[in-house]
Amino acid sequence: MHRKQTIAILIILLIITACTKADPTPLPKPTSEPVELPADEPTEVPAPTTESTEEPVAEPVAEETAVIDPATFTWPAPAKQYNSLSRQPVTIDEQITFDELDINLPEERDDVGLAVAYLGVTNLQNHTPPLVTEPLPVGTTQKLFVSTHDTNVTTSPDFILRAVSDHGYFWFDTTPGLDEPTNEALLEMSDAFDEIYEQTTFYFGQESSPGVDGDPRIHIVNASPLSVCNVDLDNAQTCGLLGYVATSNVLPPEVYPTSNQREMFIMNGSVFGSDTYIEVLAHEFRHMIENRYDVNDIDWAVEGSAMLAEDLLGFPADPIARGNLFLTNPDQQLNSWPDGYTIPYYGQGYVMNRFIFNRLGEDLYRVFATHPDPGLLAIDGIAAEFGLDFTGMELWLDWLAALAIHDIPGAGKKYALRKGLQTAVSTPINTFPTKVNTTVNQFAADYYELIGEGIVTLDFTGSNHVPLLDVQPLSGQSMWVANRANYSMVNLTHEFDLSRVSNATLEYAVFQDIEAAFDFAYVSISTDGGTTWQGLVANNMQGTEFEDDPSDVAYTDRFYSGKSNGWLQESVDLTPYTGQAVQIRFEYITDPILTLGGIAFDNIAIPEINFYDDAESDNGWEANGFVRATGNIPQRWHLILITFPNGLPVVEQIPINEDNTVTAEILLDSEGERPLLIVAASSPMTLQSANYQFETR
Repeated sequence: MHRKQTIAILIILLIITACTKADPTPLPKPTSEPVELPADEPTEVPAPTTESTEEPVAEPVAEETAVIDPATFTWPAPAKQYNSLSRQPVTIDEQITFDELDINLPEERDDVGLAVAYLGVTNLQNHTPPLVTEPLPVGTTQKLFVSTHDTNVTTSPDFILRAVSDHGYFWFDTTPGLDEPTNEALLEMSDAFDEIYEQTTFYFGQESSPGVDGDPRIHIVNASPLSVCNVDLDNAQTCGLLGYVATSNVLPPEVYPTSNQREMFIMNGSVFGSDTYIEVLAHEFRHMIENRYDVNDIDWAVEGSAMLAEDLLGFPADPIARGNLFLTNPDQQLNSWPDGYTIPYYGQGYVMNRFIFNRLGEDLYRVFATHPDPGLLAIDGIAAEFGLDFTGMELWLDWLAALAIHDIPGAGKKYALRKGLQTAVSTPINTFPTKVNTTVNQFAADYYELIGEGIVTLDFTGSNHVPLLDVQPLSGQSMWVANRANYSMVNLTHEFDLSRVSNATLEYAVFQDIEAAFDFAYVSISTDGGTTWQGLVANNMQGTEFEDDPSDVAYTDRFYSGKSNGWLQESVDLTPYTGQAVQIRFEYITDPILTLGGIAFDNIAIPEINFYDDAESDNGWEANGFVRATGNIPQRWHLILITFPNGLPVVEQIPINEDNTVTAEILLDSEGERPLLIVAASSPMTLQSANYQFETR
């Protein structure tokens, strides 16, 4: 697994042109005395010339923006909501939101830039070390930082170097709870890791080497259960952590004070010497390699490829078991990761990566494993580069079919998985007519087995819409929403002129669904054109309790983290910053794995300068990963029918009408294989399930 440890990121320094109100064009003053014409000498009207002249065009006069009275101002009413099985047509704005979420992915975070922006770090030292040619001597003792995976508390026990192999250092914790390793076990594990190193780099590419410490060897830190879990000697065996990689360990100490400044992974030393230990080494080394190429990849690709590493290196039992657990309930969102029970999600990621490995072959899979784009977008890039005849989305749909038929003779290499994997559990339909009214998760599928004889008619209706978040825009039809991505930075910035006011207040509504104590959102202000940022404080922010940030990694004292369970109204005093131009930024920063719904803002106002924004237009905001989003987005549907003429599976996509309805006839054969109907949904970003209904008659 990846260690859930938040680390700093690069902020894009935005210098935004001030959005100021145009002064009205001055009108000429009247003279003090009116000018009179002599009564006896009337003014002659000149005769027209033979040349035509254009009529003079009056100079435009800028209109002043109407001043809004804060005492009487009200926000627009929220847009009317849809039924769960929406039959309303998709609007242009909803389609634009869908497209933006699909392509406007957040930038990868850069910890050095964030440390400069938020922590005032300056004069970073050059951390390019000389190449280490002689390994550290056995017996060396060093303090190393490790964190408890369940409480996220960092400590620094003493570790002793017990063994050195061609590719690794083996450190052991002096904390109680860990037996001293035998020489036989040290030799066996050292040789095993060197073999793992060669095999893993063959399949997945090379890690960063010689790395930030100039040493080509990887540090394998074997910690006591008491150092990596919230346990004591009496219950040390209950520590569920086996190993983790923390990306923070390659950062400069000025940026991340508890960085160990080396390529390393931390192992639960209590399993040292076992096959499980070797298997976990393979898993964690795959993570280390991926961090070089695509540190913000999507969860199924991150954990699934690490499970594939276990399989390819000769440890298939656990990946297959987890894969089969997923197959008992295939209605599980692929582009999501739970904050809790994760075993079937590891299984899902493994089955997907195993399918990609089989489909691409080991050479192209290595290209996939080292590709900088996340998930299915990497497949799109590879297909374009190497002339493949499928996209990432098409490969995913083939995978859905493979889950049902991979073990059936005649399915072919296109749908191959692995011996030992079962097929997706399906729901039988054996009486007609039958009506089904249910939901399916995004990037997931429901499977139905049609049992009977003769022709049945399928009438399908899928919702035209799906909510983006647990909340709708507080007013109007739009809100600012941060797109979801691991290890990313998303910000929304605006410049305001506070030079003409002596007091000012920032008001806004916020909704948060953020991984508590690992992902953070900030409201900050800059007075130097965006070079540095200071955190602002609002009443509903977290940061007052130790458990809000136990590792002390948030960039400001107060922040948003955790869940708000609805919209919160906030008010921030900007009076200390009046008399000057400022920039205000809303920022969302995530760690390497697990993102929840995210964060949204609406009804942003600074009444003292007549600024009111309900996100119905861009209104001067510079959005970097934020999307001005409607509360609902179009729901994308897929229907797959698998039939078995002559006993061989035939997979076809059933065309879906623009209003997400289908009427189709299906031939059932009581003596042959039973047709399978797969219902799948795939709208971007949202974690909300999709409603559908169908009747077979």
